[in-house]
Amino acid sequence: MPAKSANTTNETKRPSRWQRPLWWLNILAAVVLSITYLAPHISPVTSWIPALLAMTFVYQLAIHTAFLVWWFMFRRKRMLLSGILLIFGYGHVKDHLQFFGRSAPKRPTEQQVKVLSYNVRLFDLYNWSHNKVTRDSIFAMLHREDADILCLQEFFQSSDPRFFRTRSSLLKEFRYKQVHEHYTHEARYDQHFGIATFSRSPIVKKGFIDFPGTTNNVCIWSDIALKRDTIRVYNAHLASYHFGDADYKFIQGLDTDTRTDSLKTGGERILKRLRRGFRLRAGEVEHIAEHMRQSPHPVLYCGDMNDVPMSYGYACLRSVLDDAFVESGRGLGGTYIGELPSLRIDHMLFGPELEVWDFRTLTEELSDHRAITAWVGVPDAP
Repeated sequence: MPAKSANTTNETKRPSRWQRPLWWLNILAAVVLSITYLAPHISPVTSWIPALLAMTFVYQLAIHTAFLVWWFMFRRKRMLLSGILLIFGYGHVKDHLQFFGRSAPKRPTEQQVKVLSYNVRLFDLYNWSHNKVTRDSIFAMLHREDADILCLQEFFQSSDPRFFRTRSSLLKEFRYKQVHEHYTHEARYDQHFGIATFSRSPIVKKGFIDFPGTTNNVCIWSDIALKRDTIRVYNAHLASYHFGDADYKFIQGLDTDTRTDSLKTGGERILKRLRRGFRLRAGEVEHIAEHMRQSPHPVLYCGDMNDVPMSYGYACLRSVLDDAFVESGRGLGGTYIGELPSLRIDHMLFGPELEVWDFRTLTEELSDHRAITAWVGVPDAP
């Protein structure tokens, strides 16, 4: 009888058949997460697979959290695999999730300005039936936020009367004293497409960083004089994936009956666009980071980076700057609201000489991005 009881006990401890495949899935997920952790350290020019996996990091966290809960209930020793990996990557978790945002500066700051960064998607120019409505809604939001420095990406400007006013309206209605604008494309009827930084304080010097091999993206820098100090504000729109209508239709159709041939063709097309975007941005952020290291003034970066925090591009800039979201944001901070899942690809980063607080991701969905805003100050001299 005792021997039989021992065998019964051993059989009870042995994992059931339906738990065994779950354990193998846990191992596979652990391998994928381990490769994802390489993304900030390996340039996509060398290997773009970690960069691709980095886009799924938040979802991988959810999967491993679910594994932890499951094994806690049934096989607690197996919690070690996911548990160790999550502890190892805790620093990356903080880049994606914040619970308690700071609403006041750590150090006394007499010189402080409110900064807002927003990819306005041309003020919805090509939605001909509602573009004026969208433009007015964006302006209403900007009036409410009343930022001292305004960094706009995918900015549109035309003096032709058939289009709504943007540049002149911002300078008149918002009391901005100066604007630094740079356009990458022009079209008939005096249409200009590019990037712009508006400021209520004087812009004493300005320039732009040219990215070799691409004409669609640019980074401008503006030296803005505050009361006693000058800060250098970078406003950037980095390489996007240039998805077309066919790409978005393919993504939307993944949960329907997609034929095998279109799945292969569409998948290859999407991956090529992703790979190209990863590699272009790697070069762009390296140029920006090098330029920042030579800045004579404290640095603030705003813009649509098109890269998530678990990326090589983000890591390049974080080697020079801190993240306003990490310092004083809340939640997941997702800024992209297009067809792809919500991702935090718009960033506000700052140098150690500055103080940043009350970072917010605004809720309005007037573009395919959400605006981000924060207070920025120069700490008082000790």
